[in-house]
Amino acid sequence: MKAKTLKNLAFTGFALAALLFAASAGSAVADDKPGPSLYDRIGGYKAIAVTVDDLVDRIYVNQTLNQNPALKQIHGLGEKAAFKLILATWVMENTGGPKVYFGRDFKTAHGPLNITNREFDVILHECKETFYKFGVPQKEMDELMAGLESQRATVVSVK
Repeated sequence: MKAKTLKNLAFTGFALAALLFAASAGSAVADDKPGPSLYDRIGGYKAIAVTVDDLVDRIYVNQTLNQNPALKQIHGLGEKAAFKLILATWVMENTGGPKVYFGRDFKTAHGPLNITNREFDVILHECKETFYKFGVPQKEMDELMAGLESQRATVVSVK
């Protein structure tokens, strides 16, 4: 695979992770300037798929996250591939790509998981690790991380 393609895939994956916590289309990560959408800037569906694959693998084996009984139970259902698909479609839609997301809203999906601020921070860390791995440019990383942080109140249900 060409280096440019890998870089684009990594960048898209970063966007996916950042959007993991956005509540709806038009989230805080939307770019106000005219020009290519974030979806296009990060490499489209192929890059998103590669990045989501890496990120979800990281999340599923993270020992801190698996101390949360609700997350551990979800991780043990054998539905990782389905989660990757749902997350990838959500990221595509929320970065300005095709409208293909079919999952639940984030409050409904994350509420029963009893996610704490610490666990949210761990997920942000895993997102950054994935983005660094794939060489996501700093500008896009900053934009995506700000979007993720803006979703803390929606995802965190245990103070």
